[in-house]
Amino acid sequence: MKKILTLLVLFLLSYTAVDAQASHRALRRGDQAYKDKNYAEARKEYDEALADENSAKGNYNLGNALYEQGEFEEAAKRYEEAASLATDDEVSSRAYRNLADAQYQQQQYEEAVESYKRSLRINPDDKETKYNLSKAIRQIQAQEEQQQQQNQDSQSGDSEEQQDQQGGDGNPQNGENGQQQQGEQNQDQQQQQQGQQQDSADSQEGQSSTEGQPDATPQDARMSRAEAERQLEIAAQAEKETMKRLRKGDAQGCRSDKEW
Repeated sequence: MKKILTLLVLFLLSYTAVDAQASHRALRRGDQAYKDKNYAEARKEYDEALADENSAKGNYNLGNALYEQGEFEEAAKRYEEAASLATDDEVSSRAYRNLADAQYQQQQYEEAVESYKRSLRINPDDKETKYNLSKAIRQIQAQEEQQQQQNQDSQSGDSEEQQDQQGGDGNPQNGENGQQQQGEQNQDQQQQQQGQQQDSADSQEGQSSTEGQPDATPQDARMSRAEAERQLEIAAQAEKETMKRLRKGDAQGCRSDKEW
């Protein structure tokens, strides 16, 4: 039984060694295709290498091929896997830096900043990573400034709209003034018409007196017109008071405490 277990262990070790060799050969083919800028072929070879052995180097190189093809989201996943599998600080630092580059390409600037920082914790002297970190930080600042400008523009637009609405609320007041002037003109016309009617009535009374009815003295006639004018004046004043109360009520109806 012990002999069988020993043979099984040897077989597994041999099988693992064969897989490692196959993975290594696929990685070498992928590296050559990558050097030739044949990224599709390189991707195929790296996928084959990972099928035989899930290694940090395989994921890192596959991430590079995907990055060159513009597949930044998939490349980021491979860089993350490479960083988690890496036992070498240099590989880990490069994986985080390339992860940050992929995130930067997707405009994920805050995530990119964090990944650049993780890379620099491992390799603080990497000037390229420091430069890329500064670019990502500037992008975040630009986004914040743009957002602030948009907020200011939005507030300015709301203020202008509120002013327009307030100006619109003032228009009925102008209309009320026009109505007041029109009402006064109508009153003057009514007074003139009533005066003309009274003159006509007085004239008719004079004509009737010549037909045998009691004569009215000129003083009585003047008293009658004066009384009529006084009544008209009283009516006109009452109408003005009524119009004034109506206008006051309309003005109150136009007020609004709503905050726009």
